[in-house]
Amino acid sequence: MKKVLKLCLCIIGMLVCVYLIYNHYEYQVMEDSSKPVFDYDEKSSDKINKLKEEYNNNEIVMYLEIPDALTVPVVQTENNDFYLNHDISKKESSSGTAFLDYRNKSLNDKKIIVYGNNRLDKALPLSKLLDYKDESFFRNHQYINVYTNSGKRTYKIFSSYIEKENFDYVNLNGYTGLGYYEHLLDFKEKSLYDSDAIVDETSKIIIIETCTLEEGCDANPSYQLVIGVEDE
Repeated sequence: MKKVLKLCLCIIGMLVCVYLIYNHYEYQVMEDSSKPVFDYDEKSSDKINKLKEEYNNNEIVMYLEIPDALTVPVVQTENNDFYLNHDISKKESSSGTAFLDYRNKSLNDKKIIVYGNNRLDKALPLSKLLDYKDESFFRNHQYINVYTNSGKRTYKIFSSYIEKENFDYVNLNGYTGLGYYEHLLDFKEKSLYDSDAIVDETSKIIIIETCTLEEGCDANPSYQLVIGVEDE
């Protein structure tokens, strides 16, 4: 009986060790997923090319950074569905990966939109957007850097809020002239906190979106939006 008990204790001990090792590894992977891949003195084109080579994916179009908050490569394909359930290496994954709206034909578009999943059981890069609900975080993380093959662009965040009802923000071409300006002012008015960033009818903006997970994004959509205007 004592031998059986010792054997059981040994097996339990081994299982605990395996679990701890696995848990530590997965935690490390989650931590590393939001760390920069490059030193920031590299050229933007070098950053993108290295990412394409690293992940064997030519659909990587840019690299997005909110200093001291998140860093994430961004892909783009011919639809807005594929990367919801595929990772940056195009392998099936419920975590997906951050992607640029397929309708953005140019990064010079007046409005570009980046989408990314959020999960309760795993730390994904864009889950950091939910920290913008806190005013201190909003004040201390005011800039978005975007690295592309054509160089680096910086956007100043002028709006952060949760949208549950009006999803017109995904309309890329429905606003022109004064209508576009009013569209941007609407973003400013909805923001949880005021910003001194200036917008007008010529402004170029970036919208970054992720699910808040408050009620489930399929049946009851609820999205955290962080919106920046190009800082020229």
